[in-house]
Amino acid sequence: MAALRRVFGIFLKIACLLLLLAGVTGLAGSFLLHKYRVYSLFFSSFYIILPALLAVIGGVVLLISGCFGCLVSNKKPSCLHGLFVYILIIVFCIVGTTAALAYSHKRKLDVDLAPLKDVFQNYSGNSQDPDTKAVDALQRELRCCGVNNYTDWLETPWFNHSSKDEVPLSCCNKTFHYCNGTLHFPGLINNEGCQVKLEKKLLLVVDSIMITSLVVFFVMVMSWIAVAQLMRHQPPQEYRILDKE
Repeated sequence: MAALRRVFGIFLKIACLLLLLAGVTGLAGSFLLHKYRVYSLFFSSFYIILPALLAVIGGVVLLISGCFGCLVSNKKPSCLHGLFVYILIIVFCIVGTTAALAYSHKRKLDVDLAPLKDVFQNYSGNSQDPDTKAVDALQRELRCCGVNNYTDWLETPWFNHSSKDEVPLSCCNKTFHYCNGTLHFPGLINNEGCQVKLEKKLLLVVDSIMITSLVVFFVMVMSWIAVAQLMRHQPPQEYRILDKE
């Protein structure tokens, strides 16, 4: 009996360590929150960051539950084990909602990024303009140019009002330090469009959230089984007859 309890205690501790690891991974959802703050003009609504927001909340709760689970894994069955199960139920609800939202947004990223073209059309070249700052930041970080490719700039008001056959300097390939954005040397310009690259980056984050959610579900089932077995195989209670006065 004692050996069996020890095995399930170790089993629970391993599951809790995995919960801690999943919690750290969940905090990576803050990446998308940061990107939304920088690129909020490109998204059609605030709701696209809900999966990331819930992933961060879930990550915090997972860290708490992992630490708490490691604490109770060496203790005799008590109300603490029941509290641990209730915490896991909260995690289950958060992770389930996160996975569902991530899946729904994965199927409509093109809709979520609908304002992208309008922001490029509103580019003014003024470094203080929010649209200009967002476009330049996006093109520099993703090493892209235009919505689909660099030729999209030929249809923008900014290009038509300028007297130069140039695209913004943020389109320049970082390998070529002497690039000035001229269309006479397109080889010096990033050829890939920003929409495809941004979608790929968002898909990577969304897929990571969904995969992590599946792993967390599996680990929670392991934890529930371990706690149930620990509660089931309780050490026998010692009884003694009270002395009569």
